[in-house]
Amino acid sequence: RRSISDGNNISNTLVTMSKTTLKKAIADFNAEQLKELLFDIYAKSKEAKEILDFYAVPDIAKKLDEYKKTILKEVQRYVRRAHRPRIPRIRATIKKLSILDPGDEAVGELMAFSILELCKVATHDTLNDSTNNAIDKLFTETLTHLQSRLLLHEYEPIFAKSIREMNDFRYYANPLKQLLGDTLASFQK
Repeated sequence: RRSISDGNNISNTLVTMSKTTLKKAIADFNAEQLKELLFDIYAKSKEAKEILDFYAVPDIAKKLDEYKKTILKEVQRYVRRAHRPRIPRIRATIKKLSILDPGDEAVGELMAFSILELCKVATHDTLNDSTNNAIDKLFTETLTHLQSRLLLHEYEPIFAKSIREMNDFRYYANPLKQLLGDTLASFQK
C-alpha cells in the first residue's frame, strides 16, 4: 500500500478526494506507481473491477443480458401477494450500465426492456398508485432518452402495442395503461 504523500496507503487517502485533488496527487506518479494504484483499486472495489473488466473485454451483449436478468428479477418481485417492483433499483441498474458507456443503443434497449416488462406485469395485475407514478416517470425518462438519440421511432410501435395489450380490470380502467398512454401521446405530437 502507498499513500499519495509518501508512497504508502493510497486507497485510504483517495476516498475523500475531489477529482482535481486526485489529478494533482497522481501527477507525480511514475508508471509503476500508477499500475500499482490501478491494481489496488481493482482488488478492493467491486464497481471498479466491473468497469475495468468491461474496458478490457467490452462484451456489450453479455453485459446487457446480465442487466436484463437483474431488471427482470426486480420487475417480477412479489411481496405480500402482489407485485412490488422497486423502480429506484431498476433505475440504478440502468445507471450502472450507462457508466460502462456501452453506447446509446444498449442503454436505450435496457430502458425499453424495463418498461415493456413492467407493462407485462401490469397487464394482469394491479400496481399501487405510487408504483404507477414511478413507472410513468421512468417511461418519460426512457422516451426522452430515446428521442434525444433519434431512436424513438424504433420503439414507439412496440410501446404502443404493449400499452394497448394491458387489460382493464373488472370495474375500472387500468390506471397504468392510462398514464403510459397519455405520456406516449404527448411524445407523438
